[in-house]
Formats: sequence, C-alpha cells, structure tokens
Amino acid sequence: MRCGASHPRCRPTAGALIVIAAFASLGSVAALAQRGSPVAPAASAANVTATPMPERDRASLIAALRKRIPGVPPEEWSQGGASFAPGVAVIPLGGSNATNVNDILAIGKKSWDRKFRNGKSLAGCFANGGQRIAATYPQVDPKSGAIITIEEAINACLRLHDETPLPLSGSLTMGAVSAYMRSLSAGHKLNIRVNGVPAATQYAAGRQWFTKRIGDQDLACASCHVLQAGQTREENGRQVGFSPAVGQVLAWPRVEPGGKVRMLHQQFQLCMDRAGAAPFDIGGVEFAQLEYFLAAVSSGLTVRAPIATH
Repeated sequence: MRCGASHPRCRPTAGALIVIAAFASLGSVAALAQRGSPVAPAASAANVTATPMPERDRASLIAALRKRIPGVPPEEWSQGGASFAPGVAVIPLGGSNATNVNDILAIGKKSWDRKFRNGKSLAGCFANGGQRIAATYPQVDPKSGAIITIEEAINACLRLHDETPLPLSGSLTMGAVSAYMRSLSAGHKLNIRVNGVPAATQYAAGRQWFTKRIGDQDLACASCHVLQAGQTREENGRQVGFSPAVGQVLAWPRVEPGGKVRMLHQQFQLCMDRAGAAPFDIGGVEFAQLEYFLAAVSSGLTVRAPIATH
C-alpha cells in the first residue's frame, strides 16, 4: 500500500501541522496543511535574504523529531529506519555479514587510486587524498551559484583529465566510488556552510522542495520524514521505516542485499514514485537542491562509513 494522504500513518494531524507551521523561516510552509497546494515558486536572489536560517530550521526539526522518536538521539538518526524500526538492522562495517560493504569499498578504492592516462588519479584531485572532504559536500559554487555534489565533483575531476565520467546511477562505478570517498570522512562532523546569496538561494529552493506536496498521493518529503518519522509500514514483505529528515543524507550510499549500492538521488526517485509523481532526473538541479537543504540541517552530525541493512 502506498503511503497516501488518507493513510493514518501519513495523514497530517492538527498537532503535526502546528509543528510544521512553527518550522517556517525562509518562507511559509503552511501549504503542507492544504491538499492540492500550488507549485512552489522557484527561489531566487531577489526573494532570499543573504542570511539563511539553517540553524533555526535544524533546531525546529530536531525538537519536532525528538517527540516522534523519543529515546533515539540525533546522532543515531543517520542509520535511517535501523535506528528505531524493529526488524531493520545495520550490518557493521567489518562484521561477519558485511562482505558486500567490504567488497563495494574495495571496488571504490581501486577506482579511486587508478592512474589516469596522464598519470593523475581521483585521489589526486582532492586535498589529503580525499580524507575528510566528503564531510564538506554538497557545496555551492560562489561564482556560478551551482550546487556541487560529491558525484559531480568526482565527474568534474574525470572530465578535467579527459577521462570518461561515471554514470550517476552506476552501482559498481559511481556508487562504489562515492561510497569509498564518503568512507574517508567517517568519524568526522558534517560541515555544510550556507554563506552568501547563492548558497541561501539554493538552500531556500531545497527547502521548498522538501515541503511541497506532489503526486497522486499529495505528499511532501516532510509528510513522512517529519510528521511520521519513526513509524514503519510493510512494503514488499519487509518493514520500511520513515527515517527522520535530520541525518537522512548521512545514511546514503547504502549497500542493499545482493551488493547493489543505492545512492541518495535514487532514493529520492523511489520516494517520488511512492508519492505517485514522475521522478526528477538523478543529478538534476531539483534533487541537488533537496540534498543541499537536507545536508545543511544535518550539519554537525557525524559521518558514518557506508552501511548495509537487512
């Protein structure tokens, strides 16, 4: 069963709508309370202040989520549904059942260290060989105003050295390299800074996507990842948990049973499909903006090595 607006686990209650209303800062999110709300206007430098409010948003979200997942501290939220859902468990890196994770990281490391035709490598494109770098992504280019995700940074390096970019949906190519690069930041705090008008513009746009209702089911990201965070439902014979918005970006890439790597934008597509909406493109501006918003409100949490769940 899809998580529709009429489903008791996703139907906003009066109390939940008050929480969402209190979350507003860069623009009203009262539209969450209204079914069939119009398309949110695109954010621009003309309607965004130079001082965004990610700290205020983060504090409001954490306060709301603590009430929905009592007893589970924010540091654990990056494990997604495994932090609260019975029957969902994380396979620790190096554990006896973590073969798939270890294999994926080994594949990623091989690509990371591989010498290009000119003798350079992906490792050489990033300071300290990539150590702690993933904890600072995504970023906003202050000149172009574009969002640069880890995957875009990886492909930018390949293009710079006349190498073929990796397909954004490739499990054993981009998925493995992205997972390995993130593993180099494990144990460090996510540090996303929203400074200046370009960054504030992208943050506000991502925030609008997060709170905008879409699809046949008339759902927003916040409908399940704020209002119903901490709850579970059965999907295709297994338990699926509604992970909290704060910490969500740190749960990906994730190694699924069988060794497939699922990346964050692929999960966004799955969520849109569940909502009955045509998914945006992986690597597109909409998903990049949503990722930037979620990363900003998760800033300060600890980056984990890629995980597998069962």
